[in-house]
Amino acid sequence: MHVKYAVLAIALASAAFYAFGRHGREVDLSLTPPAAIRQAAAAGSSSPDSQQPAPELAQAQAPATPPGQPAQRPPVVDESALRYFASQGDTRRLEAELARLRALYPEWKPPADLTSPAQTGDPELERLWKLFSEGKIAEVRAAIAQRGTREPNWRAPVDLVARLDAAEAAQRLVNASNARQWEQVIRIGTETPALLTCANVDALWRVAEAFVQTGKPERARDAYAYVLGNCNTPAERIGTMQKALATLPDPLTDALLAQERQTEFSSIRDEIARRRIGRAAEDTKLTVSADDIRRVEALANAATTPDDAILFGFYTLRHNDPVKAEALFQSALQRKGGAKAAEGAVLALAANRKYREAEALGSQWLDAGAANRKAYLDAVTSLITQEPAPKLDRAVVERIAKTVATDRYAPGAAGLGWYAYNAGQTSPAETWFETALSWDRGYEPAAYGLALARQRLRDQAGLRAIVNDWGGRSERIAALLDPRRNRASRGQDARVQDARDQQQRRDDVAAPAVPVIRERDPIEPAPSRPLRSRAARQTVQADIDAEPVRRRQAAAPVAGSCGNGQSGAAALQRGWCLLNLKRPAAAAAAFEAAMRTGSAQVAADAAMGKTYASLQQGLTAEANVAAAQANPAPAQRRELSALLLSERFYAQYDNKDFNGALVTLSERARLAPETTDLMMMRGWSYFHLGRYTDASRVFTALYRSNGSPQALAGLTAIGDVTRQNRY
Repeated sequence: MHVKYAVLAIALASAAFYAFGRHGREVDLSLTPPAAIRQAAAAGSSSPDSQQPAPELAQAQAPATPPGQPAQRPPVVDESALRYFASQGDTRRLEAELARLRALYPEWKPPADLTSPAQTGDPELERLWKLFSEGKIAEVRAAIAQRGTREPNWRAPVDLVARLDAAEAAQRLVNASNARQWEQVIRIGTETPALLTCANVDALWRVAEAFVQTGKPERARDAYAYVLGNCNTPAERIGTMQKALATLPDPLTDALLAQERQTEFSSIRDEIARRRIGRAAEDTKLTVSADDIRRVEALANAATTPDDAILFGFYTLRHNDPVKAEALFQSALQRKGGAKAAEGAVLALAANRKYREAEALGSQWLDAGAANRKAYLDAVTSLITQEPAPKLDRAVVERIAKTVATDRYAPGAAGLGWYAYNAGQTSPAETWFETALSWDRGYEPAAYGLALARQRLRDQAGLRAIVNDWGGRSERIAALLDPRRNRASRGQDARVQDARDQQQRRDDVAAPAVPVIRERDPIEPAPSRPLRSRAARQTVQADIDAEPVRRRQAAAPVAGSCGNGQSGAAALQRGWCLLNLKRPAAAAAAFEAAMRTGSAQVAADAAMGKTYASLQQGLTAEANVAAAQANPAPAQRRELSALLLSERFYAQYDNKDFNGALVTLSERARLAPETTDLMMMRGWSYFHLGRYTDASRVFTALYRSNGSPQALAGLTAIGDVTRQNRY
């Protein structure tokens, strides 16, 4: 009878889950059979955690021996399923099977060693179970068929057949789930409800996922609720909540949390709070409960890892509590929070107006990634746009300028423009404002700064060009040519500038010169340094300046104006004009326009112009690219190659690649004579390589030709090193 009731229970469970698959929450998902069936089948299940039909075999409990009859032979107990569960390490099913067998056979004692060969008297059946335990389902089916042919009266145990059916269905369900065939997953689960029990929680999870993927989140919630209502394994219960958290909206997960036993979902509630805090950190319009805030703050304070401190730090930073955010990020840094903690700390320091500290910290993480560079650039832009201009170390200003130039960060370039402007360095300010506009043509603060710089430089034509371009988009730029405002602003600007100049003379301390894109000033080692950097750069600059003057005398500016024609030829003329005005960034933009819109010859000439403009800015890589697009005459090609080789030499020298620098100088010498400054640097290259004889020959020749004090300093350095001071 046990088999009969078990089969009936399976049928009822099948009907229940079929209805669940079709109608969602309209059925009871407990899969618990009626009371009569539960009582009849009580011997087949020992705990609510074993909801699947217990494995039923053909044997039944032997009847009691009638009085006066000889004792019957004890029934043979089929221990194959028991041994199978033991071999699989399935403790839960092993205990359930033990309970079932004890209920069927009260006098039966389980073997001490469940791993020994079964004593069932049926080795062939043992072989079938062994094949099944190895996952060889097809071989089991074939062996059953073969034995049925040989022994027509033999029937495979009901338990084995049921498990074969379930194993095949489970594999089909897994395959369909992995192939994302969601409707197929639901169909298999509906047709095989024996899979969807606490014995196979993974199948329930996959069916729940299928419901989510097919737009039925409430039915997925019901599947998760079945696990929480019927299954007892802690890891599976927590895993169920984690999957629900990852796939369901908050209102549905809240209902599942109500099925918590004691505090088993504490970690889940922590994760939910983290998720809400994280969303609110990204979207400041979102709010979170006080309980979530308290929970995450406690996690951030108690943890030894940085993640919670970083998460809560960004939440507090973006919800107007930068002081707390700074403390959280500093704590995260101490816990080795890395780049993300540094990013937050820089932003928090800047929000607290601790710009110098933000610059110092951010500079250490510039190579960590784009987010860290952006945080640094935002912080230093606030630093350098303060008025009056802060007094910064030269190294800090150069570091800021280098980072701004590398990232082509328009707000930072405009910030350097304001820093120079507020420090009285108007020409560098103009260049930086132009650079910012070349990187972002729609950046109004840079255009306004450029207009003020040109106004201070009394470049009325340049000011008028800015106002004409921006007057319709910016009221404050348009107002610069308002006669009433202009008179007042000019008078105020002059008074402010005079006051600044007087203050600087009183302090005798000026803000460091703002570098324009790049400035070389490498330092030679003691005891002496060749004073070569500025002179050498001026020599190269003179060579650069000479070419546009020779090629485009007609492009000389008239009253500071370079025109605004839109044709390729007009853009080319404007580029040469701007280059003669020492406005390389604007010139480069004009040359780029000419390359896009002009004829082939115009484009080639514009590429040549862009090469010179890039060299004026110190952008050697861009100069090389532009030179490759130009088609100069042979003499111009030699001159251009010599300039590019000079730039390569300076880069190698600054990087202390003295061997490479000497090779480059030798290449350049085949194209153009070596200038005095380059000869001086050749001598120092020999010096750094320990080639003192070669260095002495170069310095001696220079000293004899013009009595150069730099050459004498080189000879003195050689004498100090070799302890043969001849002067």
